[in-house]
Amino acid sequence: MTMSASNSIKGGLVTLLAAVIAAGASTLCCIGPLLYLVFGISAAGLIGIPGATWLQIPMLLLSLGLMARGFWRLYLSPKPICVNVVSRRVLVWLYWLSVPLVLALLTYPYVLPWVWEMME
Repeated sequence: MTMSASNSIKGGLVTLLAAVIAAGASTLCCIGPLLYLVFGISAAGLIGIPGATWLQIPMLLLSLGLMARGFWRLYLSPKPICVNVVSRRVLVWLYWLSVPLVLALLTYPYVLPWVWEMME
C-alpha cells in the first residue's frame, strides 16, 4: 500500500466521521431539553438558557458540506478512492448508513415540535 492510498482512505473516513460529529454538534442547543423531556423532568425552566444556538447553522452547513464531499469522493471524483485498506463497498455502506443518522440529527430540532403537535 502506498502512502497516498493510506491517506486517501484516512481522509474519507475522517470526512465521514467529521460529518457525523458536526451533525451531532448542531443539535447541542436542543439535546438538553430533549433529554429532560425524555426522562420526565420538566424542561420549562430551561427555556431561558441560550445554549449553543449560535452554532446550529454553521454546524448544519459544515455537516452537509462534509456529506457532500464524501458523496463527491465516492461517486464523482476523477481520482477514485483507493481501496487497499477498506473496500469501496464497505465505504459506500458506511456512507449510506451515516446519511440517515446525519439527517436525523440535523432535522430533529425542526421535526420534533411538528411531531409533538401532531400527537396532541
